[in-house]
Amino acid sequence: MLKLDKIIKTYNKGKNNAFEALHGISLTVESGEMVAIVGTSGAGKSTLLHILACIDGYDSGEYCIDDMVIGKLSEGKMAAIRNEKIGMVMQDFALVEEFTALDNVMIPLDFAARGKKKGKKERKEIAIKMLEMVQMKNFADKPVNSLSGGQKQRVAIVRSLAMNPDVILFDEPTSALDPEMVGEVLDLMKSLADEGMTMVIVTHEMGFAKEVANRVIFIDDGKILEEATPEEFFNHPKNPRLKDFLSKVLV
Repeated sequence: MLKLDKIIKTYNKGKNNAFEALHGISLTVESGEMVAIVGTSGAGKSTLLHILACIDGYDSGEYCIDDMVIGKLSEGKMAAIRNEKIGMVMQDFALVEEFTALDNVMIPLDFAARGKKKGKKERKEIAIKMLEMVQMKNFADKPVNSLSGGQKQRVAIVRSLAMNPDVILFDEPTSALDPEMVGEVLDLMKSLADEGMTMVIVTHEMGFAKEVANRVIFIDDGKILEEATPEEFFNHPKNPRLKDFLSKVLV
């Protein structure tokens, strides 16, 4: 479904402060997989996710979604992919705080309906069903700024699900949550994995990655240093840098 081949990404290219964030990343994500990406801050995890989401471009290499070469698409087609094929859940929710939960879920539906015949009543019904799926129907008319962190993240997740995407990308979805809110969001993500949703998750929740992921990938300094099944990754790490990382994050 998603295939990266020798992707290089440089920020501030051509300037004195140029920084190569990704150094020849190659990665394939198959339909139905749940891939967890771990690593230290600044390792390139979020940059990789933004390229997968077609939010950021890349300098060289090739990125394909279902055999479409992303670097050769027009901005219009890129926008269509962002809104219809790939869902993205940000660590800071990226909701419109003054809008209601219902309005936030309807944003991508309204965008997709431009030039199409799907009516507002039908789009609203879809959004309400999405909120009901995560026990948020009773909060549909509440402004987002009145919700808890866990409730906001549930709204953000179903907003991404509303377009029925092929894959959902999560960028540290629990990092902005209070500890007591983490469990409810992880439980929702586990249920999505059980249903066969294709997911790529940047996370610092090692227990979650070990329990739910099909593969775990370790990124350091813009390079993939190791990828393996959770059992191999956590119990038999090979790369010295990964061994050091796990010794600090696993207790």
